[in-house]
Amino acid sequence: MDKLPKTMKAVAVIQYGGKLTVIDAPVPFPASNEVLVHVRASGLCSTDTHLLNGRQPLGNLPRILGHEIAGDIVELGSNVNDWQVNDRVTVAVDVTCGICRFCLTGQTQLCMRKKRIGFELNGGHSEYVAVPCTNLVHISEGISYEQAAILPDAVACTYHCIIGQGKLALGQIIVILGVGGLGIHGVQIAARAGAKVIATSRRPERLKIAEKYGAIPVNTNTQSLEEVVHDLTGGEGVDIVMDNIGNNASIAEGLKILRPGGKFLVVAYLEDTFHIPSIPLFSKEFELIGCRGSTRKDLVDVVRHVENGIIEPVIGAHFNLEEIDKAVECLENSQMIGRIVLTRKY
Repeated sequence: MDKLPKTMKAVAVIQYGGKLTVIDAPVPFPASNEVLVHVRASGLCSTDTHLLNGRQPLGNLPRILGHEIAGDIVELGSNVNDWQVNDRVTVAVDVTCGICRFCLTGQTQLCMRKKRIGFELNGGHSEYVAVPCTNLVHISEGISYEQAAILPDAVACTYHCIIGQGKLALGQIIVILGVGGLGIHGVQIAARAGAKVIATSRRPERLKIAEKYGAIPVNTNTQSLEEVVHDLTGGEGVDIVMDNIGNNASIAEGLKILRPGGKFLVVAYLEDTFHIPSIPLFSKEFELIGCRGSTRKDLVDVVRHVENGIIEPVIGAHFNLEEIDKAVECLENSQMIGRIVLTRKY
C-alpha cells in the first residue's frame, strides 16, 4: 500500500450561515474498530445546506460534511478482522450503540445514542474518512462508486420510508409528492413492489423520467391532483402519500387525497411546524408516520436490489470536490433530475 498523505482536502462548515468551504484537514487515523476509507465519490444532499444554516447542531466547528459515501478500504483498525484493504464499500450513516432496545430489534435508525457520519461526526466530503467497520456494506464491481455513494440516503432512506414505514403492499396506490433525488427512487421502489404510483412535480422533465420508471405523472402547475386521484380511485383516495416537499401546502394537499385509514409518510421538513386538521385526522383514522434515515438492513437490501437491476440510482450531475460552490448552486437552482455526486481527483 502506498504511504498515506498527512493532510487531505475536505468540504466543511466553518461557520453557520456561511458557505461550504474546501479546507486542508489531517487524514484521520482509524480507531481499533474502524477502517480508513479512501473516498471515491460522495453524494451532495439538500440536508448539507440545512446543516450549513445551523438547523441541526454539528458540535464543534469546523465539521466535515458528507453522509453519502463510497470508496475503498485503505487501512484497518487493530480489531478489524472481517474486512480487507481494497474492499469496495458504501457506508451506513448512523453510528449506533448496538446495545439499546432499538439496536437489538434492528431499529438502528432510532438509537438514542447514535451519532451520524457527516453530522456529529466528520463525513465523506473528503479524500479519506474513518468509519466503524460495522457501518460498512460491500459493493460489487458492477456498481460504480458514484451509484454506490447515493445509496445510504437517497435510496435507502426512501426504501425505509415506503417499505419499512409505509408497509406498501401489492396493488396499493401511492402518491409521491415531489420527484427529486429521493422521489425518483421512490417511484422505482414502489413500482417494483407492485403498487400503482402517482408522481407529482411542476417540472415536466422530472415527470418524464418518473413516467419512464412506471409512474402516472401529474404536473401540479396545470393539473389538479385531487381530481386525478378522484377519477383513478372512484373517490376513495389513495393508500399512501409520501411527502418529499415538507411544507403546509403539501401536507394539506396530501391529506385531501388519502383514503380512510390511509398513511401519510412525512419525509421532508421544509417548515418547522406542520398544521394538521384535527377532525379529518381522527374521523378518517389517518396515520401520520415520520420517516427518518434507514436501518442497516435497508442499506443492505438496496445494495442488493441495485446489483440485481431492480433499482437504478439516478445521478443528475457530477462535480469535483473542489467545485463545491458550483455543486451547491446546481443543487439550489438546477432543473436536473437525480442526485449530485462529488467525485475526487486522483
